[in-house]
Amino acid sequence: MFKRTCILLGLFALGNTFFQVHWVDSSMQAVTIRATGVEEEISECLEGGREAKLRFEMRLCRKRSNWLDACADERTLHHSVSFDSITESYKVLTDRLGDDVDPVAVEIPARKDAILSVVTAENLPLSFLARDELELLSHDRAYLQARTVFACKGSVNRTVAHLSQILTFGIINVVESDSGWMDFSVHQKQAQEHRLAGGE
Repeated sequence: MFKRTCILLGLFALGNTFFQVHWVDSSMQAVTIRATGVEEEISECLEGGREAKLRFEMRLCRKRSNWLDACADERTLHHSVSFDSITESYKVLTDRLGDDVDPVAVEIPARKDAILSVVTAENLPLSFLARDELELLSHDRAYLQARTVFACKGSVNRTVAHLSQILTFGIINVVESDSGWMDFSVHQKQAQEHRLAGGE
């Protein structure tokens, strides 16, 4: 039953990163986005005692025939995870920019569960992604754009760190990868027809 209410909007891959976008429920007012393919990089980052960060950037757009597509300003969701040796668990921090909610920090004992939490952007209302632009929400050519940027930050060799600080003005990204923008249909009529036809 759950598979029928959470319609798969898209499964898209660019390089090693895959995106899965699902409706949260049958009302089709919110989506959950999962970025897969970066789990091993996050695990290696944590194994090295560093902090893994994953930034989701998302926006709602509509196609235009004779001009560039129109998009709302992007929304940003920051996720980070690091190992806390005192509690012997993984600290996951989530911060959705542009809302009135403070960042949320949770302790998760298992690395696998912590990584799953980091690569998932839960329950994102379309109205939030559209910045309440009614035309975007109702347009039959609307689509969702999403991307992720992964960074592994933390302690490195002192000489390398010093050189990196000189070259990057003190901002050190040990590892960074960008998925690039990916497009997903959010045409609700098509999704409803897909659901009524028995699609999953």
